[in-house]
Amino acid sequence: MTPGAWLAGDRFDCMRADCATQACHPARADWAESATTNEAHIHTWWRDEPHSVLLATGESVDVIEVSALLGSRAVRGPAAGPGEASAVGMARGPVAVTPTGRWMFLVRPGATLRPSLERECDILLHQAGSWVPLPPTRLRRGPVRWEVAPTAVEWMLPDPEAVQSALVTAMISLDAAVLDAGGFAEPTPLHAARVVARVRPMPVSRISTVEGLRQAA
Repeated sequence: MTPGAWLAGDRFDCMRADCATQACHPARADWAESATTNEAHIHTWWRDEPHSVLLATGESVDVIEVSALLGSRAVRGPAAGPGEASAVGMARGPVAVTPTGRWMFLVRPGATLRPSLERECDILLHQAGSWVPLPPTRLRRGPVRWEVAPTAVEWMLPDPEAVQSALVTAMISLDAAVLDAGGFAEPTPLHAARVVARVRPMPVSRISTVEGLRQAA
């Protein structure tokens, strides 16, 4: 963990005189080196200031960040029709969601993205040198929340390959739903949502995501 700047009015404050960043960002210049799970250090950081909660990725955890459309399909499965039982997605593990609809899957570290996921402009892999906000961090549009809390999965991080498999299955399911609805000749609300998710501006880098989170703050 590492302390983040906190929302003060319409900007994030880290109390560093030389910092001009107004969006969510680490409070410490040495955040990557000082990140820790030591409870005493964490207590000291949060004792005096209402820091945001930031998770430094790469050493003990990676994060796969996707759109709300893809994330919800991977976790919840397809929406059930009238009289049908609810479908459940394949992804298992902690999942945090930002107020702008970015779904963040916490996974064991060390994997690379599958080519089918890597070529999607709105899918990011947070590894060494990156961070993500965790609940109860408040961003400009509201708080980060847990879609799947760590307690619900007994604080276990899933295999990244299993989560990627669930995401690929969800992508195939979404594409099939578009085709079943008549293809691209007559766009459906689902297709429109998928298009919006695909063209949402994101940073080129799939490793460093600071700018992407700044845009989302």
